[in-house]
Amino acid sequence: MNRKPSALQNNRLRNNNQEENLTERITFRLTSVERNQLVKKAKDRGLKLSLLCRLIVMRRKIPDHSPQTRQWLRDLIGMKNNINQIARHTNTIKGFDGWAEDALQFIASEVDKAKNILTNSNYE
Repeated sequence: MNRKPSALQNNRLRNNNQEENLTERITFRLTSVERNQLVKKAKDRGLKLSLLCRLIVMRRKIPDHSPQTRQWLRDLIGMKNNINQIARHTNTIKGFDGWAEDALQFIASEVDKAKNILTNSNYE
C-alpha cells in the first residue's frame, strides 16, 4: 500500500534540487530509555526514527500510519457507505422508518466511541 508523503517529504519531492536533499547531520545524545521511547513511538506510527525526529524538531504534525488507525479509517469508510445506503432507503420509501433510525443511532454511537478514543489517545 502506497503512503502519501509527509509534509517534509512532499516539499523535498516537489523541489528536487541539491539544496533539498538530506545532506546535513545533527547529532545529539539520549538516554537508552529516551531512545527506546522514540523508537516505540516511531514504530507505533509506522515511521522511520529519523523522520519522526525531524518532524518533532521542526514542530510538524506527526502522521499516524499505525494498523489501528488504518483499521479505524476503513471502518469509517464503511460507516459512510452505510449512511449512503440509509439515505437511499429513506429516499426510496419517501420516509424515515425504525430501521433507518436504529441504524443511524448505531453509527452515531460508533463515531462517538472512535472520537473519544482519538481524543483521549496517549500520542502527543
